[in-house]
Order: sequence, then C-alpha cells, then structure tokens
Amino acid sequence: MTKERYVVHYTENAVKIVQTQVSSVRKKDILRTSIRLYDGKSMGVAGALGECNEEELVAKAKESLKLAIPYPYEASRELVREERHRSDLQGEEELLEATEEILQKLRRDQPHFSFSHLFKSARVESSMQNDLGLDLKSSREFISLELVIKDKKSSNIIDAMTGYEGRKFHKDSFIELTNMICDAYMNQLPDIEEGVYPVVFRSDDMTYYKKLYESLNGMLFGSGGSLLSGKIGKKVFSDKVTLFQTRNVEDGFFEPFFDKEGTVNDSDRFALIEDGVVISPYTDKKTAATFNLTHTGSAGGEYDGLPELGMPMLKFAESHKTAKQLLDGQKAIFILIASGGDFTQDGRFATPAQLAFLFDGDRFIGRLPELSLSSHIFDMLGKDFRGVSSEDFLGIENTKLTIMDMNVKKL
Repeated sequence: MTKERYVVHYTENAVKIVQTQVSSVRKKDILRTSIRLYDGKSMGVAGALGECNEEELVAKAKESLKLAIPYPYEASRELVREERHRSDLQGEEELLEATEEILQKLRRDQPHFSFSHLFKSARVESSMQNDLGLDLKSSREFISLELVIKDKKSSNIIDAMTGYEGRKFHKDSFIELTNMICDAYMNQLPDIEEGVYPVVFRSDDMTYYKKLYESLNGMLFGSGGSLLSGKIGKKVFSDKVTLFQTRNVEDGFFEPFFDKEGTVNDSDRFALIEDGVVISPYTDKKTAATFNLTHTGSAGGEYDGLPELGMPMLKFAESHKTAKQLLDGQKAIFILIASGGDFTQDGRFATPAQLAFLFDGDRFIGRLPELSLSSHIFDMLGKDFRGVSSEDFLGIENTKLTIMDMNVKKL
C-alpha cells in the first residue's frame, strides 16, 4: 500500500476598497492536509483543516479505503522538485500603503469616478510526498489589483473595470491604465458602421475561447460529444494558433506546478493545439486510461477527495508581433466588458459588448456605443485570427492582447 501526503497552505492579506477609500483590511490563513492511501485498486482519503494529527488522518484514510472506491491508477513516483517564487507587497502594511497611494492619485486624477473592490497579496504553498520517491514542493506568491469603476453620474452598478494579477507591483502602469480607461470612457464616440473589424481581447478574457474548455475536455472529447472529437492530428485552426495547458508561473499561474495527482509536465506546459493542429484534449489519469488518450496532467478536485478531471489554465502562444503590428495601421475595437454571450453547440458565437473602446494599438481613443459581436470558432481561430501580441499591454505582466476579425453591429 502506498501512502501519500498532500498539503496546501494559503495565506492572504487583502484591502477592501469602497468609493475610492480603504474600507477594511482582512487576513486569511488556511491550512489543508490530506492523506491518501493506494492499494492498486482503490484509494482512501482523509483530510483536515488547520493543525491536525496525521496518525488520525491515516486511520481515517484506512477506513475510507474499505469503501473500495475505484482508483486503479499508479501514484506518481520518483520525482523531486522544489521551487519558490516571490512577489511584491506581501506585507500587510506595505500593501495598505500602496493602496492608499494609488487611491490618492485616482481621487485627484478622476474626480468624476468612484473606485471599489479589492487589492490583495497572497501565497500558495503546496507539497506532495509519497512512499514512491515523489517529493514536490511549490511556493508561489502573487498580487491582485482589481477595481470596479463607476461614473458618479451613472445609475449603473458597474461602468468599467481595471486590474491585473502578477508578481510585480506595476504602480505607474496600473494608474496609467486606469486613467486611460476613465478618459476614454468620458470620450463618447459617434455610431460606427456595421461590418468586419479587428477585435481585441485581453488574452486571459475567456469570452472568446471558453468553447475550447468544453471542446478540449477529455471526457466530452473521448465520448464523442466535443466539436473537436476525432480530430487529433488534424489541422482545424490557423497555423498562428498554439494553445497550452499551463501551470507555468511565467504564464500567470499561481497554484503549484503539479496537478492533484502529482503530475508534472516539461516546462510546466502541455500543448493541446500546436500550429493549428489538435494534439490532445486535457486529461487526468482516469480520462486518459478510459479513452486511450494522452495523459496531460489536468487533475483537479477537492484536497480531501479523489482526484478528478479539472479545468486547467489555457494560454495562447504569443506571436512575434506587437499589437500595433498585428493591426497593421487599422483601428480596432477593444472589448473591456462583454457579458451575456455564448457559443452554440456547433461553434457559432455571439455576444453583446457593454463596454468597448476604439483602439489604435497603443491607446484607447474613446468609448463606442454598445455593440454586438458574432463569428464562428473555426473563423475566430482560423482565417480571422491575427495573433497574440508579443508585448504586455502598457508593460503590465500577464496582459497580452488577442486580436481577431469579427462581425460587429450596434445594439
């Protein structure tokens, strides 16, 4: 029988912001420990919050093993790796001071707007060890600056938003981005003609690619219900499209480099689509074995439960061009808020865009009226796909821009 220990320790400092003032400061300190027992056919699991007696957890896991919950997959083995990635603003006082400084500047620069939501700094420390030589330790820190923007004359709850998540405190760039959004919001542009325009999304905005989470789900893919089922090895998208499942910290992923089954990929990435060719759906051990698919290391699940297929972070590979080069002299429509849209089962896409700006590749020019966007996933990621910018927008990490041509109408 194999014994495995899995521990996650999450700590957080957070500053709540209401109407451009600090409202409160909070802390989190959450320790989760689980023991897993493998007998080759089943897994027994027991978990606890906070400090615990591991001997008691082992006893509970043995009782769980008697339930004979099927898990006929080998535990990960013979891999030792430890990493630590630090970030700025991890101290409570340091975070609070930075928050006050930003809010002071926004009160001065944007008196017509109020700002609310949350700034936080956090650390995720994870470890997994077992009797088979597995010893993985990951410590990743990050900061998250998120603001909801409200025009004081508006009756809306939300008029715009700004923010980013990363390891570096880009104070000046964050203020510049926020000011640019507010200034462009105040510059209402006239109607635009209906037609095809280059449309820009932040690369981490799931609006334009959430269909891929469904289509590349190993269970749906393997059972034949996916739009991409049966297309492994076939070129279905533009050769500009390479899509990774990633746990790489440089991609803005701040959970551990290993999945819930202790699987680690080379470079902490796995290419699901490469140069437009479907390589594999994302899978855990069970999904890969059930449908004879490649195992990509995408196990998720609760810390005190059996591993199951999770939802990995997906990332498009960048091009070698800047956003301005990808636009090639054209003005684009930058989507900041687009909610209420979806994909049909066959891949058709439509969404309203509640807030969009005219964009020249460097700056927002002004606010456009509410729009309707439409296309098809095989066009969006096919003939109409221009690429992902090589540079971060305004130098803020994890803010690459994805550009594609789409049909645009005024709502």
